[in-house]
Amino acid sequence: MPDTTRIHIDLTAPTTPFRRFWRSTGFSPAELLLEPEMRQTLAYVGGVPNRGIEYMRVHYMLDLVTASRFGTYDWSRLDAAIDVMLEHRIRPFFELMGNPSYIYTDFNDVAQAHHWRDFMGEMVERYRARYGADELREWYFETWNEPDIWWKLGGETGFNNYYDACSEALKAVDPKLRLGGPGVARRIPPIFKSFLAHCDTGTNLFTGETGVRLDFISVHEKGVKKHAEDLTPNSLAIIRHEMMAVDYIREHHPRFANLPFVNDECDPQIGWHLYHTWHGMPYFAGLAAKIVDQHQRLMIDGEGVDYEVLSNDNGFVGHWGHRTHLTYFGKRPVRAAQAEHKTDIAALEARQGEPEPFDLVKKPALSVMELLGLLSERRFTLDGQGLDPDRNGLGAIATALGGAASPSGASVLLYNSVDRIWQSGESAVELAFSGLQPGAYALATFRIAHGKGDPFTVWEDLGAPDLPNAAELEAMRLAQEPALTVEHLQIGGTVARHEFKLDMPLPSVALAALVRREGAAPATPTALRIHHFGGLNGGNRVLFWEPAPHESVQLFDVLWSAQENGPWQVINPAGLLSSVYLDARLVSGFYRVRARDLFGRVSADSNSVAAT
Repeated sequence: MPDTTRIHIDLTAPTTPFRRFWRSTGFSPAELLLEPEMRQTLAYVGGVPNRGIEYMRVHYMLDLVTASRFGTYDWSRLDAAIDVMLEHRIRPFFELMGNPSYIYTDFNDVAQAHHWRDFMGEMVERYRARYGADELREWYFETWNEPDIWWKLGGETGFNNYYDACSEALKAVDPKLRLGGPGVARRIPPIFKSFLAHCDTGTNLFTGETGVRLDFISVHEKGVKKHAEDLTPNSLAIIRHEMMAVDYIREHHPRFANLPFVNDECDPQIGWHLYHTWHGMPYFAGLAAKIVDQHQRLMIDGEGVDYEVLSNDNGFVGHWGHRTHLTYFGKRPVRAAQAEHKTDIAALEARQGEPEPFDLVKKPALSVMELLGLLSERRFTLDGQGLDPDRNGLGAIATALGGAASPSGASVLLYNSVDRIWQSGESAVELAFSGLQPGAYALATFRIAHGKGDPFTVWEDLGAPDLPNAAELEAMRLAQEPALTVEHLQIGGTVARHEFKLDMPLPSVALAALVRREGAAPATPTALRIHHFGGLNGGNRVLFWEPAPHESVQLFDVLWSAQENGPWQVINPAGLLSSVYLDARLVSGFYRVRARDLFGRVSADSNSVAAT
């Protein structure tokens, strides 16, 4: 048996603030937001508990705007795209990327820069009126994606003119709106240097002032180059390369040294669309958890970086081997939508008129975001406990649950992950909780490992069907939720502590939540709605609802009845962490949703919604 690693969590120990900086994802192209595959994807992504994915960064958003000439724009498609994001609790990390009807050609032309400023101003004013100033202040606005590769509208000077136009437009509407960049792909490329120099000491095209406001600085650093082979991602190299950018900023632009830092494409490997089977396996979940922990330990704690957003680029629509949150089954071709992409409005409208049937199944890459969503914003330190995840792969993040003054429980994320893809093994862990208040407790353990929360293995065992039938899809969906066990405990007497052991296979992720029974049952979920999709074997209904705030762990059950007044039956085979559920049964009836805690206490049922 391997040596046991003991991790001690004292609930009376002080906690430190814990920013959940990883709650963002992205994809390309924006036109997908107007199609059913992405609408269903948004339900799964937006349903992650506690807004565990809050932002989505999308390429070519402004291609959805069409123009008959400068100053005359059709906003209807962009309106619809943002509407569907916000409907699913996803906020834009808004790349100001795209070209309405491709009428802009060169931002060295000062007249075009002024037209762009007016275009940006009209857009921001439109969405402030549509969604409210408070909502827009929660968004991030960012420059054109990877301008060191994809910027073709006037070189470095044109890019700076473009940025000035964006800045002045946003500032005129609301000075509190956030704008930053440049989101470069390469390591400290010339346009990164010229952009920072322009924002620091350059001349604003519109005002003549020295310097331009900059609210955050963004880069893209990934773990290994694009390649058809399964190259080993180097997670520590992501940190090392990000610190090269931070050190450059500190040395050359010290007044920007404390600005928020963003890596909004922090992925293990370049090239989301290249097939790598591990994208569909628990290995990817473990690697994602480790990368989050590395950024907390090494950059935030170790280097004092104001690390505001770490975004993955997993929001695409793709298959098991693609870097996506869900796997897609259907006949639609998967395209990279990068350099070769041009938004074809006529082709988009044709696809909208005749959508292809499809089905989606969650991957461990999304399930690990659910588990991360169960961490609170108050962290216990685990220093000096023998953890050395960058050497042996075993790591942990521990946070407090319950009241801020006196925590009544803890959620502990454990991962066992090494960069080497096909390495295996096992680590034994003992979690020791102390400082517990006497009372009844529930200990829940959610697991992602081979055979646990692992629908890829089920698909493979089924013979790897390209277009699975209803029974095969049901089998995969039975396996897509993290495996859950719940133990009920009575803790009291002179020793207010509890210890338990678990084995952590390599690779795997586990979330252990120790929760004290107190207060009332969870509050009632609200705003239940149903969207209909064409599935491979008939119609699918996707239910989405608003969960009530809850300081601990809550699960959801979906109820169905043939009659509005019942009787009601629970139809989900396992408790749901996320506020989304797909029902593939072709039966008319009524739906409700309720929440329950780990003690079995249930909320009142939500409103009923009919489906025919």
